[in-house]
Amino acid sequence: MRRMFASLLLGLLLALVPGRGARAEAELDVLETAHYRLEYPPNLAGLAQRLVDQIETWHGRIYGELGADAKGQTIVTLMPDERDMFSAVARRHPGSRPPEWAAGLAFPGHRTIFLRADVPAEELLTTAQHEISHVALGSLAGPGRAPIWFSEGLAIRQSEPVAFERIWLLTEAALVDRLLPLSALDGAYPPGGGRIGVGYAQSVHFVGFLATRYGEARFKAFIRALGTRPEPFEAVLAEVYGRSLSTLEAEWREGLTFWWGWIPIVVVGTSFWVLIGALLVFAWRRRRREQARRMRDLAGLEVADMAEDVEIAHDLRPPRDMHDPYQGRPPSIH
Repeated sequence: MRRMFASLLLGLLLALVPGRGARAEAELDVLETAHYRLEYPPNLAGLAQRLVDQIETWHGRIYGELGADAKGQTIVTLMPDERDMFSAVARRHPGSRPPEWAAGLAFPGHRTIFLRADVPAEELLTTAQHEISHVALGSLAGPGRAPIWFSEGLAIRQSEPVAFERIWLLTEAALVDRLLPLSALDGAYPPGGGRIGVGYAQSVHFVGFLATRYGEARFKAFIRALGTRPEPFEAVLAEVYGRSLSTLEAEWREGLTFWWGWIPIVVVGTSFWVLIGALLVFAWRRRRREQARRMRDLAGLEVADMAEDVEIAHDLRPPRDMHDPYQGRPPSIH
């Protein structure tokens, strides 16, 4: 009985004494702009000031590209490392289960963003813009209204420059008919470094296709319609664009197969066409060499088993020199 009483007393004392997370929460300083409230510990004042100096510029560009006007402030919490960031998330959004590798998190329905400072400064700035895009889309269309491939593709397009690695992955996937159907990217990206890289490359390029092939005005109209019409995402897309998602996807794939299509979406210049042509030739030759090697390795197998083993080898053992820009992990989630 005495031991039980002592345990209860100890538990009460621990509950009354603020923990590390509570102290960290109380010690946060604040900087405010017209649309953002940035909270941060005093030792991150320099980095917080750098964010504040640029955040309204990012805001104007990102919201402007979507034809949106922000209402209210978005709270951005900058913490020293992943442990402190996840502690802050747990306190403010109990029950959420973000992955431990996330560099940033956005909760569009609550207009909150969480960032960690233990990453390179440029990566932090990119992640901040990525999460602002998620909040912007959520404020317009509603949280969870768009499939992952659309929200991630849009956020990447609004926050990152053109990545050569992503160009390479999509070029090779288009060349050897390894593109993933967009429906497979509705709720999550597939596991495996090469496949997840292709998934992200497809997402950002298809979003760019929608925005450029049919014009920015129609793209903005589509975003607005997502927030005003009750129909599902695909139905709203079909209404605004006058064709179904499957038809648009087929049209996009045809463009990739023919001349691949990066130029009118991300850059203009004849020199880039030369680079893309060289990439296509290189990818084709390398794929032929890989297929010949695999056929030699599988020469002793039955024909029925051969095709299965080639497929498994491709899925589970991508070429060693294939680079995944996200190393098998998305830059952020919400």
